[in-house]
Amino acid sequence: MVEKATAIETAMRELEGSFCGHDGRVSGAVRIITVDTLAHHLLMPNLPALQEAYPDLSLGVSVNATSFAQIPQRETDIGLRLCRPEQGNYVVRRIGTIAFGLYASKAYLESHPVRENKLPITGHRLITWGDPLSFLVVPKTLRSWVESGIANLTVDTMQAQVLAMKAGNGLGVLPCILADTEDELVRVKPDLCRQEEAIWLVVHEGVRDTKRIRVVGDFLETIVKQAQRALSGRISEQLQVK
Repeated sequence: MVEKATAIETAMRELEGSFCGHDGRVSGAVRIITVDTLAHHLLMPNLPALQEAYPDLSLGVSVNATSFAQIPQRETDIGLRLCRPEQGNYVVRRIGTIAFGLYASKAYLESHPVRENKLPITGHRLITWGDPLSFLVVPKTLRSWVESGIANLTVDTMQAQVLAMKAGNGLGVLPCILADTEDELVRVKPDLCRQEEAIWLVVHEGVRDTKRIRVVGDFLETIVKQAQRALSGRISEQLQVK
């Protein structure tokens, strides 16, 4: 029954897509899901260009840290994700990477300097990632960079991670494109502590050939490629603990 229902839903979405933009215009609704870092630092600053080029598009953006495969098909069309779906009828393409580094506040490092020139770093408090961010490999990478100290703080949102580090709670892992813009944060041992994650463009199979989905997918791929240097953490490296 589930298979039959899915097939019917896919057919209905394809039929719906055939009516949108039938006169050559790109129109209709496109629902995008992504994570907060990509939404805040990549998607939102560039959306006006897409809206200017295609004024008949109706866009919806959902910021969600969970796996794209966990989002009901009716709620989203296309995703910009840091995890590849393990199941479901999707077309998936790797379109870039995002770098993560080890960070702490200036105040924390003044009172707890990092003296090691090899890994793991020892004797420090850690700010770790809880659910729903635990699906990333980065939390495991943190454990290989830093040996856990006597006090750990676990938070489950990116904003809370930033605030915890700025408050001086310890060392933690953040996306470079986010943390490098925070004047109070310092990147620690960038030559040793750097991890890249793939950025995946995920599209439901049932809407992959509709014109509006192709347009939005091409737009997302373009802005990721244009921002790849910043996403790789190679711009603002003046605040670093070597």
